[in-house]
Amino acid sequence: MLWNNAGQGEAGPVWEIPIDLVRRNYEVNVFLPLVLTQGVVRKWVAEKKKGKVVFTSSMGGLFTPANWGTYVSTKHALESIAEALQQELAPYDIKIQTINPGAYYTGYNETMADNPFRWLDDSKNFTKREVLRKGFDDFFATPEGKMDPQEMIERMIEIVPADTGKFRNVVPKTIEDMLKAHQLAAWENQI
Repeated sequence: MLWNNAGQGEAGPVWEIPIDLVRRNYEVNVFLPLVLTQGVVRKWVAEKKKGKVVFTSSMGGLFTPANWGTYVSTKHALESIAEALQQELAPYDIKIQTINPGAYYTGYNETMADNPFRWLDDSKNFTKREVLRKGFDDFFATPEGKMDPQEMIERMIEIVPADTGKFRNVVPKTIEDMLKAHQLAAWENQI
């Protein structure tokens, strides 16, 4: 069993974020888990061992809110990798799952929301610090922005070691419903 749970997040406007931060976010959230997974599953296949890989994705792997695009794009990539691996490794009896947490109040999302203020400069950037800060603060003031992580912890304890279950595991159910509605609405999105 392999659980890819490490992650790092960069937030801020995609059109202004320094590209080296984007590259680093992809390195941590996409490339490193892929390198580890390739090494482990190759060994399992060579040894004819059954196995299971779980990727901690995010609710952000299934939709893209403004100013979170860099981070969530890494999770979109992870979702694609997991879905491909599920199909590719099924003949070898290696199972793949994702866990897609909502915005639980653990400090992770709050730290990510602070990250753009390392580089965002009102004299250089079009996006103003005060406006971005207010947007993040307004989100964290909502019930969806500060959910108790205990529910997610309990679900992870069930999902990760289980031999069977859903491929994608969005927690809580209210976020799963929101994401399904968002994805359905995306088909009618107009420019």
